[in-house]
Amino acid sequence: MAAGDGAQLPATVAASRSVEKALEEAATSGALNLSNRKLKEFPRSAKNYDLSDITHADLSKNRLCELPEELCQFISLETLSLYHNGMRSLSSSLSNLQALTYLNLSRNLLSSLQPSVFQLPLLRVLIISNNKLSSLPASIYSLTQLRQLDVSCNELQRLPAELGQLECLRDLNLRRNRLTTLPEEISELPLVRLDVSCNRVSHLPLCYRHLRHLQSISLDSNPLQMPPAQICSKGKYHIFKYLNMEACKRSQEELEKHLRPTGFNSW
Repeated sequence: MAAGDGAQLPATVAASRSVEKALEEAATSGALNLSNRKLKEFPRSAKNYDLSDITHADLSKNRLCELPEELCQFISLETLSLYHNGMRSLSSSLSNLQALTYLNLSRNLLSSLQPSVFQLPLLRVLIISNNKLSSLPASIYSLTQLRQLDVSCNELQRLPAELGQLECLRDLNLRRNRLTTLPEEISELPLVRLDVSCNRVSHLPLCYRHLRHLQSISLDSNPLQMPPAQICSKGKYHIFKYLNMEACKRSQEELEKHLRPTGFNSW
């Protein structure tokens, strides 16, 4: 055999060996990394390895059209990344992953979220940016441990009031959607970061002044009238100052309205 013969493996063989190596490593490390392997389905050879104890799985940047059923059997999974695939729907079996705390579904083709997403009791981070979602179901309230929710770059036109029941939520990213209004219930959340930029919001609810934990708020690229855009561009301090002043003004107007004489009662 001439020197150099066989030095270069065909791409498909090299990719196959790379997948086998990843499966072999996962069986010992507990972390499965199959990112960027051009996979259209879960590797069939995975059944040759004991993956029952894996806690982390990364299948990002592949060509999956649906959530592999095989993944849903790994009930010890704590983190799962399916970023940048072509998934249009999610299996009901996703709810098997009761230990899951982190789920990244961004850059797919999801137009709705199946109930199985909201049956993950320990989920702390849910990233579903860059999909085709037009709404969020009211059942989102069941994610009682959720701390970070990223639904940026979708087609959301409204938000459910039940969002206000996510009492652990710290980070809410609503950037680049089609929202025209924001639910008052958001003011009940312990948010540290709120991004509503690049929507169609004209009014920020006065009750948002009660978001006392908030450190960062982004409102740019909205047709804002209240507070005015020039106030919003100055940052959080000026936004909250405006909301407080407006609330005081309205309270005073209400008080004066009730104290105003209405004439004598006729008996």
